[in-house]
This record gives sequence, structure tokens and C-alpha cells, in this order.
Amino acid sequence: MIKTGVLSVIAGLVLAGSASAAEPPSVQVDAATQKRIGVATATLVAARHQTTISGFARVIDPVPLATLDSDLVAALATEQASRSEAARTKALAEADSTVSLKVAQSAQAQARADAARLSLLRRRIGLEWGPAFTGDLTRARLIADLVAGRAALVRIDVPMGGQGARSARMQLGSGETVNIAILGPARTADPRVQTGGLMGVVRGDAAARMGVGLSAPVTLSGGDGHSGVVVPRGALIRTGGQTFAYVRKDATHFERRALVAAAPLAEGLFSAGGFKPGEAVVVSGASALLAAESAPKVED
Repeated sequence: MIKTGVLSVIAGLVLAGSASAAEPPSVQVDAATQKRIGVATATLVAARHQTTISGFARVIDPVPLATLDSDLVAALATEQASRSEAARTKALAEADSTVSLKVAQSAQAQARADAARLSLLRRRIGLEWGPAFTGDLTRARLIADLVAGRAALVRIDVPMGGQGARSARMQLGSGETVNIAILGPARTADPRVQTGGLMGVVRGDAAARMGVGLSAPVTLSGGDGHSGVVVPRGALIRTGGQTFAYVRKDATHFERRALVAAAPLAEGLFSAGGFKPGEAVVVSGASALLAAESAPKVED
């Protein structure tokens, strides 16, 4: 609440009047009055804010992935053997007819069938598990870690899908928090939240204690975040259900602007819009400016 001494100062303010709907409200205060009410400003600097999303993570069964990988390894060996057999029989049939043309053609057909089966298994891995699992060496190392208990495979589901998230933290029932390395998007939708979800992996000692089916809350950090500025706490004023701050336009004019997509930070509120880096925001005397803006004009 403004004290009586400050109220007397407000009577001497020269107001610019209410702004039109297209312009932010503003107030005009002469230099002498600014000094009396203690107006001080600070320069806004550019900032980026990482948004956080809440959801849940569930430890999934890695057996289907391991089974599919084993089928692919067997299919790869079969395809290599049949390809070599097709090449050998073709060479013999063309050289001296040691092998009949029919046998050579059958070997080639078998080689093509085995190659098609191998291709199907590779596609199944990408279609069922996502592009992060298509690399043979990467997948083999992951499965080895899952078997040894050095890693746990998790699926993350959040209301908005969580696309663009780069990191996640899972809160276990024991109060322990573990980091989740996000591998990529999941290929199947969760029937409860109807989102594609994300696939991730937990590594370390905690992975061995995370049984299949375990579900726990998770917090994701957004991708590139939002660009904006951090408005100091001393500049913030609340009125009409919104948070505002005054920006100095020139020596005597101040413009009141609303914060856009505000997010709390230790040093103030992050605003994704409404302000530009380099502008001077009022950090002392903002309440007096608001009272002056709302007061009747001097001629009234």
C-alpha cells in the first residue's frame, strides 16, 4: 500500500491518459517526481527458458526386443550362406555345367527369399521399436547391458507427447531420482493417454532394481526452450489478474506491459514475449506508477 507521503506525490503526476486498445497503458511522470518516488530501472538481458513437462515412465519388457534381435542375427547368417551358395552354383553352371541351371536358379531364389526375410526383420525393428534401435552394434550393446542388469528400458508418456525433450528424471518410490537417456520416439501409442511417447534407458546401479512393469512419475526438460527475458522481481506488479512491468520509453514516459508465458525463476519471472533485451524496466517505484496511472486526471 502506498503511504500518505507518496499519495501527495501522485497528485503532481502528469498522466498520459488511457491508451487505446491497440496500445499498452502508459503513464507520464516528470523527472522531479520520479526522484521523489524513487523510480529506478534495470536493463533487460536475453534469456532462454527450458520448459518442463510432467508424465510417467514405465519399465518395459526387453524380451521381445532380444528375441527379434536374435532372429535377425540368425537370418543374417542364413542370408550370407544362401548368397554364397547362389554365387557358387551360378559359377559352376556357367563354367562347365557341373551344376544344372535349375539348381543354380533355385539357389538364387533361395538367396533372394533369405534376403527378403532379413530385410523384413530389420524393418520390424524400426517399425516396432523406433529408429534408435536399428543400429546392429548399438542394439547389441544395449541388449547386453539389459541382460547384465546395467540398464533398464523405459517408455515415457506425457499428455503432449514430449517431442523435443532432451532429458528426463524419474522419481522412484524410494525417493531416489534417476536420469533417463532419451533414445527416441516410441512406435506404439499408449491406450490411456493416446500419445506416441518416448523410449529411454536408465543406466547405473538403479537399473538392476527396476523390475519390468515398474511405473513412476517423470519430469522432462523441453527441447530448445523459449527465447525471452527475465524480469526482476522488483519490477513485477499484479493487477486485473495479470502480471505486468513498466518499461521506460523516454525520460518521462513509462509503458505497462503484461508478461507472456511467464515462468518462475530464482531471480524473477521469465517472459517469452512483451519485452525486448536492452529495454529498461522499472525495478523501484512501479507501485507508485500504477497508482498514478489509475488515479483521476489532474484536471478532474
